[in-house]
Amino acid sequence: MAISLGLVVAQIVTLGGILNSIKLELSFRTVLVLQRKYISCSQLNELDRNLAYIRFNNNQSIYLKGQLNKEFLALVCFDREIMNALLENLQDIRGTPVLFVVNMETNISRLFEECRSSQMLNVLALKEQNLEYIYSFKAFPKFEVARRRTALVNRYYEPQVKDLQGHPIATIPYNLLPRCVIYKDKEGRNQMSGYLTHFYRNFARALNGTLWVRWDLVPEDGTPTHNVTLKLLTDGLVDFPLVLTTLTPEPFYPSYVSEISSWFLMVPVEPDMPPSSLYFNLKGWRYFLGLMVILAFLLVNAHRIESGQGFFTLQCGHIFGDHVLRAILSQSFVMPNTLSHSRTILYSLLMLAGLIVTTFYGTNLATLLVDPPPAYKILSYNDLRLTNGKIFISQQELPTLNESIGQDALNANLDVFEITPSTVEFLTKRNELNTTYGYPVTNTLWPLLQLKQIKLHRPLFRKSHEISFMQFMPVTMPMARNSIYRDVFNRYLSHTLQSGLYDLWFRRSYSELIAIGKLNYSSDMSDGLYHDLVWKDLLYVWIAYIGGTLISLLVFSLEILYFKYH
Repeated sequence: MAISLGLVVAQIVTLGGILNSIKLELSFRTVLVLQRKYISCSQLNELDRNLAYIRFNNNQSIYLKGQLNKEFLALVCFDREIMNALLENLQDIRGTPVLFVVNMETNISRLFEECRSSQMLNVLALKEQNLEYIYSFKAFPKFEVARRRTALVNRYYEPQVKDLQGHPIATIPYNLLPRCVIYKDKEGRNQMSGYLTHFYRNFARALNGTLWVRWDLVPEDGTPTHNVTLKLLTDGLVDFPLVLTTLTPEPFYPSYVSEISSWFLMVPVEPDMPPSSLYFNLKGWRYFLGLMVILAFLLVNAHRIESGQGFFTLQCGHIFGDHVLRAILSQSFVMPNTLSHSRTILYSLLMLAGLIVTTFYGTNLATLLVDPPPAYKILSYNDLRLTNGKIFISQQELPTLNESIGQDALNANLDVFEITPSTVEFLTKRNELNTTYGYPVTNTLWPLLQLKQIKLHRPLFRKSHEISFMQFMPVTMPMARNSIYRDVFNRYLSHTLQSGLYDLWFRRSYSELIAIGKLNYSSDMSDGLYHDLVWKDLLYVWIAYIGGTLISLLVFSLEILYFKYH
């Protein structure tokens, strides 16, 4: 019994036995072996031949992400020159489990500190001359090196970020409605709200950590530039900026897709057509004029056929004469006493046409007076030019705009855009619904701006379906490259989206913004939204009436003079 137990222990304490035990824990398929050129560890000659091995030396660096199955183990015969090759090969996949084989002179504590600073936490170390002990480190809440007897290890790679034990997760807020909003409480302290704020706070709680807001790094306008944020991420001062970005371009490294949005133009609602113009906005007048011509032609020629004149004719006076014109206008007219059946039917059709025309016109006019059409429509960049309209945009959004609509289209329509270097000015004017400009807006913010206008008699802005910058825009949550939180963050994001928590926080954001005074309902400041018809509303009617009367008097005077002298 003692002999068999000794054989089992002896098998485990070989490098091949350790790899087999780790394989049972991680189920990796491939071993990436890194060793210095011309120098190797003696233990690497005893590896299990049943595993697949890829061997690199310190002069070989390949971007392995996407090129190699994710389930692999990095086995490193360590010396100082091999470390740089390891970091380059594991770029963007620093969560890969790594097993170092070191010599007796290697300072394991310093090695682990370098691994931690390089965002590699899944790290173990073995001393080549003594495999009885295996070394690991604990990153949180403080750095500690652990030595365990190899034969007694139950789990080789302990999850490091599962329990942060209060370790702070550094964030920097972006003052972008409705995702993250900065405000001051009653005591004058900086606070933040918005659905991204709830998302990251819950993420910190899920890892038993704390959300550390780097107020000392927030600029006065509350909106850091992309270049500043990138430097903060690169320097390790911030783990997550509270902002969403598109998948491309860089500088940020994206998470999984958190939202599918779109980017379009919100334009000021076009003014209504003045009431004085509505009376001549009769739809279908061409059809009614054609009906008058047909009825006049049939009526006149039916009379000529009955009287024996017998050939077809039609004159302007027949169309706009007493019978046809007055009948179409539903006015009274003198109808002959004796009519044939055909002429009776024609007069009946004439009166029916007059009823249809006047009813249609009256209904159409009543509808237009209640809900007048716009005086013009903004459907293109050229329409903006014709109406002297401008699109107000921030300088930071120009690269995304250039990517979405193309350099040629941007250059051709650059005169329509008014570019401001101040993001705060852009956000302020857009959130206050300043109708001087049109603004690019995402599908995330637009519902809140719609609710902001819900109490208005007439909305100030509308969504433009014709001028769209990006119809399909996946957005992600950026983080530092090789972030230690990437894998656990992506899992948390997926679970949050599936559970509906993300949508819940988004829906609640509007009432929260109302409560802190960062968003409120817009109200109509002008008086007299409704009024009865006034003189100027009948301007063209009066012009037509007075003009027609004067022309009639003039024609009447000319007729008197004509008959007097002839």
